[in-house]
Amino acid sequence: MEDFAGAYLARKNDIFALPRDQNHTIAIFHLGGIAVECRLKSLLLDYHRINKFDKNSNRPKDSMYNQPVMNPSHGLLTALKRMSDFHKKAKSDIQLLKHLQTILYPLGSTEVDYISLRYIPQTTQSQEDWQKSFDYVCGWLEKNEKTIL
Repeated sequence: MEDFAGAYLARKNDIFALPRDQNHTIAIFHLGGIAVECRLKSLLLDYHRINKFDKNSNRPKDSMYNQPVMNPSHGLLTALKRMSDFHKKAKSDIQLLKHLQTILYPLGSTEVDYISLRYIPQTTQSQEDWQKSFDYVCGWLEKNEKTIL
């Protein structure tokens, strides 16, 4: 069984283990997106009170109650939208959505997401700006997770 919470922590640690003085920007952006993806998947399972995808939601009063919760794959926004209470809270924070967009598309272009970065050899994109977005998103998720459990 997948351990999304454990994978989130491991990938987050991987990001900080990579030397910043060498050109590991693509790897940092890629692993950071995967970390956020794992965190959202972990929250999605907890939100619906299930232990794996394709099981029916056990969250009373939710629109997905008693319906199968599918794995959102790499869809960060899809995962967020499948937690209606959490999504409402997220939509009220414009900064969260802006920073989440940076994690999703770290190079700025919507043609290359954090998964597709593995095919890009290097970038001159700022790690500092991306790191601010990563810290904001992770902090927001950690701060607000108690509102959905």
